[in-house]
Amino acid sequence: MLSNLYWIIPEIVISCAIVLLIGYGAILTKLGKKVSQLNKLGWLCIFTLLFSAVLLVDQLGFVGNSVVYVCGGFLICSEFIIGIKIMLCLSSALVLLLGMKATVDDQILDYEFTQLVVLSTLGMMFLVGSGDFIMLYLAVELLSLSFYVLASLKRHSQHSTEAGLKYFLLGALSSGLLLFGMAVVYAFTGETSFIGLSEYLWYSSGEAEVLIGCIFILIALLFKLAAAPFHMWAPDVYEGSPTIVTAFFAIVPKIATLGLVIILMTGPFVCLFNDLQPVLLVGAVLSMLVGSIGALNQAKIKRLLAYSAISHIGFLLVGILPNSILGFHAVLVYICLYIVMSFNTFAFVLANFRHGNYITQLSGLSRQNPILAFTFAFTLLSVAGVPPLAGFLSKYLVLLQAITAGYIGVALIGIVSSCIAGFYYLRIIRWMFFKDDITFHLKDVGDALYPSNTYNRVTFVQSIILGSTLFIILTFLSYPGWFMTFSNNIVTSSLL
Repeated sequence: MLSNLYWIIPEIVISCAIVLLIGYGAILTKLGKKVSQLNKLGWLCIFTLLFSAVLLVDQLGFVGNSVVYVCGGFLICSEFIIGIKIMLCLSSALVLLLGMKATVDDQILDYEFTQLVVLSTLGMMFLVGSGDFIMLYLAVELLSLSFYVLASLKRHSQHSTEAGLKYFLLGALSSGLLLFGMAVVYAFTGETSFIGLSEYLWYSSGEAEVLIGCIFILIALLFKLAAAPFHMWAPDVYEGSPTIVTAFFAIVPKIATLGLVIILMTGPFVCLFNDLQPVLLVGAVLSMLVGSIGALNQAKIKRLLAYSAISHIGFLLVGILPNSILGFHAVLVYICLYIVMSFNTFAFVLANFRHGNYITQLSGLSRQNPILAFTFAFTLLSVAGVPPLAGFLSKYLVLLQAITAGYIGVALIGIVSSCIAGFYYLRIIRWMFFKDDITFHLKDVGDALYPSNTYNRVTFVQSIILGSTLFIILTFLSYPGWFMTFSNNIVTSSLL
C-alpha cells in the first residue's frame, strides 16, 4: 500500500504546498500585510508545479507498459496519464508566469489567483488519474469550484461577475448530468470502479441499460469541453473573465478533459464504443461548423478565440472517432501543438489588449511593432492549418486518420471548416498590416470613441513565450520525428 503512494507523490506535494501557502498567507495578513502584497508567493506556486512535473518525469521511467492501481483502484497510473499530468503542470506554471503582470493590469488579487490555479490543477491531476467514478466526481467538483471563483475574480467588473454566475449555473447543470449518468451506471451494474465496469460489460450481454448512463457521462464531459451543441457558455465566460483566466480556461482544462475522454473510451466504455460513437460524431461535426461559422461576425478578440477553441475541440473529437492507436496519437500531437499556439496567442493578447478587446485595436500594429505583428500573423496562419507551419501537421494527422477509418464526409467538413476559419484569421492580419493606425472603434457601452493605436510594452516573460512558441511553430514540421516517436510510444504502451 505504501509503495503505491509513490505514484501520487506529485499530488501529495501540491496538496501540502496549497495548505502551507494558504496558511502562510493567512498569517501574513494577520500581521498586517495586505493580500495584494503577497505576489512573491506566486513564485512558490510556480516552483511547486515545476517540481511536481520533475517528479512525474521520474515516474515516467518506472511505470513501463503497465497500469498501476493506487489506493484500492480509486486512482490509476500509466504512461499516458503521466504524460497528461506533465502537460497540466507545465501549462499551469506558464499561465502563472504570464499572470505576474496580467493580475496587476486587471486589478485582481494575484495571491488568490495563484492559489486557485494550483488548486484546480490538483483537481485536474486527480481527474485524469481517476480509476473510480467516486474519485472522478470529487475531482470534477474540486476543479469546477475553483473555476467558478476564477471566472468572477475581477470583482469590480460586472462582466466578470456575470461570467462567474453563468459558469456556475451551466457548470452545475453539467455536473448534475455527470452525477445522473454515474448513478444510472451504478444502479444497473453495481460498479463504480473502471476495472469493475469493464469486466461487467465484457461478460454481460445486457449493455442497453448501461448505455444511457454512459451517454449522460459523455455529454457532461462534452459540456466541460465546450463542444457544440453544449458550447453556449464558452463565449460569454471567455469574454467576461479576466484575460489571464481566459487563457487558463482555454488551455489547461481542455487537456485534462480530453485525456479523461480517451481513458474512458479505451477503458470502461470500450465495449460500448460503437454505441457512443454517434455522440462523438455529432459533437465533432457541430463543433467544427459552429466554431468556424460563429467566429465570422465576432468583433471582440476573446469571443473569437472562444469560437476558435470550439472548432479545435471538433478536430480533436474527430481524432477519437476511429478508436485506433494512430488516432489517439494524432490527438496527443494536436493537443501539444494547440497548447503551444494558444500560449503564443494569449501572450500576444495580454500584451496588446490592455483596454478593451476589439479586433480593430490592432490596426496599424505592423508599423508600430512589426516583429510582434509578424509573430502573431504566423501563429494565426498556423492555427488555420496553413503549411508548412505546425498547425498544418496537427490537422493533417487528425483528418488523415478520419479518412483512413472511412469518415470521409467528416474529413471534408473539417477541411471546409478550416477554410472558413482562415477567413477570420486573415481578417485579423488585414487589420494589423493593411489598416491605418488612426482607425477608431466604438466602445461596448456609451458609444465612446477609443483610439486604436495604444499598445503595451511587451514584458520579458511575454517575449520569451512569444519567441519560443514561434520557433516551435516555424520549425516543428522540419523536425517532428523525436516528438512523434515519443507520443506514439506513450499511446501504444498505455491505451488499447
